[in-house]
Amino acid sequence: MPGWDISPSGVHGVLGRAESVASEFDPRMSSMNADLGGAAGQSGSGLVAAALGGFDEARAGDIGFVFARTGAAMTGAARATDAYVEGDLEMAANAQAAVSAAPDPRVWMPGGRGGFR
Repeated sequence: MPGWDISPSGVHGVLGRAESVASEFDPRMSSMNADLGGAAGQSGSGLVAAALGGFDEARAGDIGFVFARTGAAMTGAARATDAYVEGDLEMAANAQAAVSAAPDPRVWMPGGRGGFR
């Protein structure tokens, strides 16, 4: 089984940069929608306006899918990394508890508990 070697700070850094880039899409989509509406209105042609409306309608599902998928991937990566960190903390706590629960080896030495000197 391969070992895990995750840098939580590295993952969160990549996610932060990805979020920064992704946040630029919303204003660009709003601008594109406004431009499509303006183009349809300015064209003076019902046929062009209908074609632009059809284009907008056809692409909406695909673009929505990309946004949803990107958000889900980023959320999933963050949650998986947090679970990895929690697992490390739990394993460390379990190891520490096991050490504390270990019997005192001096009990088994000749002379009993005070046998170590």
